[in-house]
Amino acid sequence: MRGERIGCTCISEPEVGSNVVEVKCQAKRTGNLIHVTGQKLWISNAAQSDFAVVVCNLDDGISMVIVDRAGKDGKDNYQVRELRKMGLVGASTCEVFFDGAETTADHLLGKSGGGLFQTLKLFESARVFVGLTSIGIGQAALETAVLYAGQRSQHGKLIGGHQLIQGYLADMATQLDAARLLCQRGLQLLDLGVRCDTQTSMAKWYSTEMAVEIAGKAVQIHGGVGITKEFPVERHFRNAKIMPIPDGTTEIQKLVIGRNLTGISAFS
Repeated sequence: MRGERIGCTCISEPEVGSNVVEVKCQAKRTGNLIHVTGQKLWISNAAQSDFAVVVCNLDDGISMVIVDRAGKDGKDNYQVRELRKMGLVGASTCEVFFDGAETTADHLLGKSGGGLFQTLKLFESARVFVGLTSIGIGQAALETAVLYAGQRSQHGKLIGGHQLIQGYLADMATQLDAARLLCQRGLQLLDLGVRCDTQTSMAKWYSTEMAVEIAGKAVQIHGGVGITKEFPVERHFRNAKIMPIPDGTTEIQKLVIGRNLTGISAFS
């Protein structure tokens, strides 16, 4: 809580995304010790982490185990490889390798076999946080577009005075507010402690897709200069394009919503 140690949460794997029950990372008990072996992918803050919360197979099912990075022999308990992304380059994303990483039984987070429920609950809040990040990107893109529309002249007047440009800006502002309200509802339900995977999935998919559309329109308003690195809108677009993917793609969010509405699962 004081920020003295940085943690990362290791869920996804090279062959496992939203379907947590398929994780292949293994943890085995040896007396009071637990040894973790496996590979994780798309892990935020792993390069800076002092410990990792690892979703793995332990005893009677999926569990969460805390693994300290520093091992007893002075070597790291896990290795990381930084991934290069098209956007969000200021946010560390890594591949993480565990090869018999040693931890102790008291580092089991919650109950053995309770990791699936814990992970699904984590997704509820994580989805809203991704939505909030997308709102920040969309807000930045909108502000940049409004500023440029008030400076750039074309056909004898500022482009902000053209009807098409004003229509773009109105769409962007309205979408942004709608996304913000969806996220605020999700946060309120999380505070109340009630099940809200439908509402958080709605917030996540709409906010992230909204950010892509807003950033794209911001680039369009800028015209040719919008695709250069001399203006910030190209960065906003690259950042926005990433957001519909992490913590469950847009398609996964829609399947969650559809399952909750019909009671029929599209997941096999």
